[in-house]
Amino acid sequence: MSAPVSPRSRRLPDGPGHDAWGRNAPEPDMADGDMADGGKPDRDGPHAGRMEVVGRFAVGIAHDFNNLLAVVLAATDQIAGRPGLDEATREDAVQIRAAARRGAALVRHLLAFARETPAVARRLDVREAIDDLVPLLHHLLGRGVRLEIDPGDVALPVRIDPTGFDQVLLNLAANARDAMPQGGVLMLRCRRLPRDGGRFAGIEVRDTGTGIAPDVLPHIFAPFFTTRSERGTGLGLATVQEIVTAAGGFVTAESTPGAGTCMRVALRIDDDPVERPGGGNAGDGWVLLVEDEPVARRLAERALASWGWQVVSAESAEAALDRADADAAALVRFAVVVTDMELPGCSGAALVAALRARPGGAALPAIIVSGHAEAALRRDPEVQVLLARPVPPTVLLSKPYPLPELRAHMAAIAVRTEALESG
Repeated sequence: MSAPVSPRSRRLPDGPGHDAWGRNAPEPDMADGDMADGGKPDRDGPHAGRMEVVGRFAVGIAHDFNNLLAVVLAATDQIAGRPGLDEATREDAVQIRAAARRGAALVRHLLAFARETPAVARRLDVREAIDDLVPLLHHLLGRGVRLEIDPGDVALPVRIDPTGFDQVLLNLAANARDAMPQGGVLMLRCRRLPRDGGRFAGIEVRDTGTGIAPDVLPHIFAPFFTTRSERGTGLGLATVQEIVTAAGGFVTAESTPGAGTCMRVALRIDDDPVERPGGGNAGDGWVLLVEDEPVARRLAERALASWGWQVVSAESAEAALDRADADAAALVRFAVVVTDMELPGCSGAALVAALRARPGGAALPAIIVSGHAEAALRRDPEVQVLLARPVPPTVLLSKPYPLPELRAHMAAIAVRTEALESG
């Protein structure tokens, strides 16, 4: 979250009474294909083939869109960081960055739909993640439900799969919406909980709906338990509990018939300082930067130089190898190579392997960036070969990434290199 946000109400503009997720449409029991004879999913029929094509198309669009968002985020980070910038321009940059971050959240859902993002826990701030999810929540709730958010006034870093976190809130919001057929209020409230010395982040999802009967409440997290025989699958809250428990948290429910329901999600606070970018320059060595997109390359050059690095740029793997072969000492002087994964004619992973195979390149650290999700990148055979060897380090970075994240990785590499040289 770019700045503390006070409690606020958000209301959808006037529009049709149906939300973009098909609020009033029946919910299918299966999502893997058409239903053939006997009520079994037809996974091999023409519909399944079309869905596979749609999935591949979605992944391609998401990759290209992530590349565009990476440029937007890098540019706004640099603008906002300029000394002497007037406050109005700085606020504009912050708003642009927030919009780009929300775009990244939408892409994450697109990749989840295409099944490119298996669950991978990472550090995220609860308040930022909720803020990114607001557009989807608005679509899900529809015009009759007012969304109110009280994010609190302290950061709430937790470790959880981002897509799983989104699914938790969307499932809870969908249940709340169905409990308010005549409209109402959905309140999201974030706080640091006193439990275990304040080591938990708490998220309250409170509605003004019909509530849950006392004899039903103890069973709501049981798989396949549902009170909606026509539409419900009985997996929504079971999925919520599974995701939260896997992240080391817990979820509870409190309800009064006729007065609404409050679902409370608790996630363990992650105060690990390792992932926090430090201050000062990241280093003063040489960097080989390989990026085929001119705008993205120019922005990365500027950022790296501002952190104290000497940058040698290349627009392709072939050009990068030419730079490395310029003279006998050229490759040895590079402290790290930062390369895009998708390069013309050669992958970034193959380039890293080729550089490390050259004289003087065996100990070269690498940061590989990609518009694809990190989990998908880890499945690439060429990347797996690099990751199998912890030394030299190979870092994977998904676009769009904030510049402080790249800076933190560069700083860590500089510290590690200095330690190896001194040892």
